[in-house]
Amino acid sequence: MKYITTELMGRPFRGYIPDGTERAYYKGKRPAVIIFPGGGYYFTYEGEGEPIALRFAARGICAFVLDYTCTDTADSAYPHAQKQAFASIAYVRDHAEEWGIDPHNVSTCGFSAGGHLCACTGVLWNKGEGFFEGDPAYHRPDKLILCYPVMRGGKDGNHGSLQNLYGNTEVPEDFLERFNLPPKVDGETPPAFLWATSADGAVPATCSLDFASALAKQGIPYELHIWRDGDHGLCLGDHVTQAMPFGNPLPVAEWVDLATRFIYE
Repeated sequence: MKYITTELMGRPFRGYIPDGTERAYYKGKRPAVIIFPGGGYYFTYEGEGEPIALRFAARGICAFVLDYTCTDTADSAYPHAQKQAFASIAYVRDHAEEWGIDPHNVSTCGFSAGGHLCACTGVLWNKGEGFFEGDPAYHRPDKLILCYPVMRGGKDGNHGSLQNLYGNTEVPEDFLERFNLPPKVDGETPPAFLWATSADGAVPATCSLDFASALAKQGIPYELHIWRDGDHGLCLGDHVTQAMPFGNPLPVAEWVDLATRFIYE
């Protein structure tokens, strides 16, 4: 596996590229996934970074991790995080030929607040928000992988994440509306894979349900999984990222295989 490390708009960006050799069975261009860890837009949580990337890379997917700007290193994450997320998509496409990547199968994947950032790339790429220059389609992800994602602020979402995104506890209503993402879904939003748990006490599963409903209304393909058990921040759902014994993963642990199939389809 080739390991790539660089900086993207001043933030660490890492890549895990499965080896392509003459004797490899897989001869085609590989899909890619760019991972945005969660952390409430306050920090990026390591358990939702490299462990996820390695799991995808083991399944033949070129995986990348963006440690986007958060309020632990800046006054606010906005608009830096959004600009960096879109830049990461363009960067992977810029190097697609070099790394053996299919430029038409580049997904973004996000957890919690990183799921909000992931959804931003899917619904704001064509809204003229000023997060990038150049061809909007070049900055559009082909698919979204949304893991217990934040979708909005308020009591039925996760207000703290949008406070950190804005950089102040007093968030203007127009900002909340701007980043209330389900209403922004349109006919050009990419297909999405979503998963959450009904027991999540931090980001309710209704966030995923609302986004899936918005996709359905637009006729956008989606796959939605809501597991019963498990609190927020499950990551892989097994002993690699949870304080639990080997060999007894949570039911949610199958999400990686389900998402892998979704990426390859």
